[in-house]
Formats: sequence, structure tokens, C-alpha cells
Amino acid sequence: MKFAKLLKSATALAFLSTLAASAGLAPAHAQDKINIIMDGGPLWDPFFGAMKKGGEDAAKDLGVDFQWVTSTDTANFDTDYAKLVKQSASRHPSALIIGNYFPHALDPIIKDITAAGEPVFIFHDGGASWKEDGAIGYIGFDSYALGKKVAGLSITAGAKHGLCVNHVPGNVTLENECKGYADAFKDAGGSAKLQMIQFSDAYNPTFVTQAIKGQLQSDQTIDAVYTMGAEQGLAAAGAIEQLGKKDKIVNGSLGLSVNALQALHDGKILFIADLQPYLDGYYAVVEAYQYAKYGMLPAGEIWTGAQILTKDNADKVLDINKKFPGVRGAS
Repeated sequence: MKFAKLLKSATALAFLSTLAASAGLAPAHAQDKINIIMDGGPLWDPFFGAMKKGGEDAAKDLGVDFQWVTSTDTANFDTDYAKLVKQSASRHPSALIIGNYFPHALDPIIKDITAAGEPVFIFHDGGASWKEDGAIGYIGFDSYALGKKVAGLSITAGAKHGLCVNHVPGNVTLENECKGYADAFKDAGGSAKLQMIQFSDAYNPTFVTQAIKGQLQSDQTIDAVYTMGAEQGLAAAGAIEQLGKKDKIVNGSLGLSVNALQALHDGKILFIADLQPYLDGYYAVVEAYQYAKYGMLPAGEIWTGAQILTKDNADKVLDINKKFPGVRGAS
């Protein structure tokens, strides 16, 4: 009698399962183990360390296999990175998450990958072309809007002529940010210049300091500098200090490090736009996982930044970094 009831229950469960599947309620990909590959930036920059940690933490929380892939070649990062993206796709993961740092080189590669049916998500860089590339989703920020916002902070502080320092030539995200920065100054009746620094030199503090210093010396009207990395922000602070213009030039930056936060606390940097890279990594894995397992997607982009940090909240971030090392991208 008990066996008959059990058999009847099993039959009912099988019927309900079939009904759910026919109604489209079954997972899109019934995989026992989801595996996700994340192609990200160089780990010598704490910014990407936080991004990697976010991905790792999400993978641990969700129980998925996760691998972070990046290049260590400073001289040929773009070329090496493109090869690694192709190699990652050839492994056919459940989902591939790509930082599209060099769209001119990577867009054709990503289009080929998505055309082959590989599920791709773009995160942090590449927000302008992710749909055209055939990616499923984008996790990151609106770079043009951020450029306008940080310029507005400098203008409010009294600046009229800005300098936007791009240390990754060919990175469309940073180019759009500098464009937003320049447009905001123009709209306010001022002007802005662009300074390019080769990526291979970007983490040489002496070189960057001297390059920014030279630009400030050649154009005495510049009264605001915006750099897009923690190390570059410190270099700008050094250049301004060497010229004795700490109170005459507004120094704003993007990206965190303990030293950059200390400079913010000390007034050497007026503000830092924190893109919260940990959230880039975490939410990208969550979105990729939910798509791979359930076929579900958010309605649009997932915006993860920026949060503006000033002298008033720098100490709080420093305290968080002590309790949770690496989460804020400050090391």
C-alpha cells in the first residue's frame, strides 16, 4: 500500500516536472557544474585585484568553478590579452566575462566568439559596444557621464581649465571619460586638454610625475588635473606639489590605493571616483551564473559605480580596507 502511494507520488512529480519544462520554467542550461572564465586587467594594479576578489567571492557563494585570466606583459599587454581572450573562448565555459579594454582590437574577436554561440558578458570596459559585439549583458559604469561628473566637481571647486590624463591609449572607456570631462568644462565656459601616457610607462611614478609636471609648466592656465588610476593620481599630486601649486590646482582621480586614500585625507587629492571594482567582479559572476543556470537576465546594464570619495569619508574606506583587505581595491 505504501509502495503504491509512493509510486503515485513519483508519477505526479514526473508529470509536474514535464509540465514545468513545457511551460518554459526549466533552467536554460541544466548543468551540474557551472564554470566561468573572467578575462580581466593586470593584477599589479590593486583596482583589478579587487575585481578578481569580487569574482572569486561570488563564485564561492554560488558554488561555481571560476578562473581569472590576465596578462603579465606590460610591453605588449593588448596583444597578449587578445590572445588570452581567444584561448578562454576555445575552452567553451558556461559563460565568459571579458573586460573589453581595447575595443579596436577586441571587438572583432568578441563578435566572432558570440557568433559561435559562446555566452559572453562584458564588464567594466566596453560599455559603448557590448550590444554590437553580441554580448548578453554589461556590468560597469557610464564613462562619459562620469567624466562630466568629475569635471563638475573640479569646476565647483573653482577650476576653469582642466587636464585629463589617459594612461591607456586605445581604451575607448577612458577616451569617453575624457570627452565627458572636456565637454563639461566647455559647457561651463572653460576648456580642457588631453594628455596621453603610454601604458608601458603608466606605472613608473617618476615618469608620470615628470610628464604631468611638464604639461602643467607648459600651460600655466591649467587649474585642474584628472587622472584615471590610483598611481597616476599620486603622481599628479607629486607634480603639483613640486610646482608649489597645491592650493592652485584641483587634483581629482579615479581608483583606490592606501596611499591615494591617505593623500585624499591629507588634501593632496580633492576627490576620488571609486568605481567599486569588487562589484564589477561579483555582479558579473552572479549575472553569468543566473543566465547559465536559469536563462534569466536583468532588464539592462548593471551599474556598479562610481562612488565619490572625499576627505570626509576617506577614513571610513581606510577602516573598511583594514577589516576586509582588497575589497575596495586599496592595497
